[in-house]
Amino acid sequence: MTRYLLSLFLSCLLFNCIGHAQTQIINKLKYQISIANNQDQKIAAILALCDQGYSLHPDTLMAYAFKAKSLAIELNNIHSKVSAMYYESFAFTNKGQIDSSLKLANECIDLLSHGIKDPILLAHLYNQKGRCFMRKNQYKEAINMGYKVIDLSEKHRDTLLQMKGKTLIGWAYLEMGQTHEALNWHLKALKTTTDTSLLKKYGILFANLAINYNGLGKSDSALYYINKAVGYSREHENLFALSNSLAMQAQILVRTGKGKVAEAPLKEVVEIRKLIGDPFYIVSDMAQLGLYYAHNNQPEKGIAICNEGIAIAEEFKIDTKLFFLYSTLAENYKASGNTPKYAEILEKIIVLKDSVYTTNSAEALAEMQTKYELQKKENLIIRQQIDISRQSYLFYGLLLLLFFAGIVAILLFKDYRRKQQMKATLLVEQEKRTTQEAILKAEENERRRIAADLHDNMGAYASAISANVDDLMLSNSHVDNSVLRSMKNNAAEIMLNLRDTIWVLNKEAIYLTGISDRFKNYIQKISSAYPGISIEIKETIVNNISISPENALNMLRIMQEAFHNAIKHSKCTNITIRITSNEKLQVEIIDNGTGIGIHQKSIAGNGLQNMQMRAKANGWQLTVGDAKPTGTLIELHA
Repeated sequence: MTRYLLSLFLSCLLFNCIGHAQTQIINKLKYQISIANNQDQKIAAILALCDQGYSLHPDTLMAYAFKAKSLAIELNNIHSKVSAMYYESFAFTNKGQIDSSLKLANECIDLLSHGIKDPILLAHLYNQKGRCFMRKNQYKEAINMGYKVIDLSEKHRDTLLQMKGKTLIGWAYLEMGQTHEALNWHLKALKTTTDTSLLKKYGILFANLAINYNGLGKSDSALYYINKAVGYSREHENLFALSNSLAMQAQILVRTGKGKVAEAPLKEVVEIRKLIGDPFYIVSDMAQLGLYYAHNNQPEKGIAICNEGIAIAEEFKIDTKLFFLYSTLAENYKASGNTPKYAEILEKIIVLKDSVYTTNSAEALAEMQTKYELQKKENLIIRQQIDISRQSYLFYGLLLLLFFAGIVAILLFKDYRRKQQMKATLLVEQEKRTTQEAILKAEENERRRIAADLHDNMGAYASAISANVDDLMLSNSHVDNSVLRSMKNNAAEIMLNLRDTIWVLNKEAIYLTGISDRFKNYIQKISSAYPGISIEIKETIVNNISISPENALNMLRIMQEAFHNAIKHSKCTNITIRITSNEKLQVEIIDNGTGIGIHQKSIAGNGLQNMQMRAKANGWQLTVGDAKPTGTLIELHA
């Protein structure tokens, strides 16, 4: 069926089937393949030929790509295998087998992600996926691929790939009818480099610029750029770019009233299309020819060729070109004066626009909605000419549409206000966090200042007292040494307490292991004076919790006081200390001494009272009781 339609299309053109030679570049590359001395040279030459895929028939490209892949597998060359698979994907696209092309491209990207690294080849694959999405009317996805191409090519300084990525995005906006945005992106691509030789290699960019300016009604600019596109494409033997440029040149000539000279480029386009054999662009040429007939008083031929193009597009699922074909068909029905058919085709165009409107990005919705409404208004006028009785229904339909538009506007406004309120709340919370951080910083600075003052002043005095006592004990044998030893011990206690206080003040937060280590250091210094007492420490710290400096100091003081009481007053021979931290924190200090009775607890001295006050101030529970079989048990639960 497809072959019949294609042959019918060619016969309608009345063109002579003159043989079109291959490009010189392709012929040279085929020669390089034939003279290759080894497998490595041959695979390199084949891949170079595949790189001319824009100028090859897809079946030819597929055959060479498959040959390259087979050689790569033989040589265990993964990079060449992925490159060959990329060209296979390219061929599938040109054959109209878009799903197969996308599947193969994704396999290549997966191989690049988990094995070899080639960011430039990865960028080419993203660009290839973009071409596929364009043919599936998935413009949002195509734009996303364009951004990925730009990102990789900018990082690795590939100027030509940057131009391709920007051109892909512009193409997507062009297909969505956003001509100004499309022109903006194509101009960005043009300004990527000032290297004329590089720009000449990418002639398709100039064809896109011509399409933009033609769509904006700027015929002079359109002709300027399309002539450049044709010249550059011929110079670099890019058959794909040349055929597209010639087709666009014919369209511009028709629209500017020079239809008679449009026939020559159209003939050349068909001959080139036979070489590269891409149904996507064959149906595009059929639509172009239909437009030529519409503007040259041959609407019957235009209607026939457009219907044939629609059949091919539907067979190959080339949805992207259906809009162009139906638009051209509508032009021919309008030229023939067949108003009912014109209205019917406009209805189909609206359905196509609805489909595109719902499947693409939010960024394109506003522009597409405008065009959608304009098309509906035009259809309204035609319906009024056909049947005036339907006017009331259309009027109420328009009111309903405006009603829903008003609802959408209200919802958008409410959403805007909600976002503004959220921003204000976030600003207040940020200000609170900033203030709290400043307070914490000030507190930390004050702690450090106090610690420094204690160290420099009180510490120095305590050290001086201890030194003076030593001097007195050495120089005066008549002085009561017990008094001096008491003074020296008190000075040592002052120094020890100062060190603990300074240690705490210098910390922003203290972990349980730090408190435990400090307590063990305290025990070591004191226990040497009591050789008859065995001291055992058992730690089970699963959850190393963080404690504020103030709480840490209180906990350390409680533990020191409990140990001090046990070692000095209990008459024990063994002290066991357990520090446990799982879900809760628990400290136990147990001795095997004389114990503490109920009456003794009620008349306990300042040490026990201080321990209770420190525990209560921090919300902890401190219990003092008898150990079994003898002794005292002090428990701290935090």
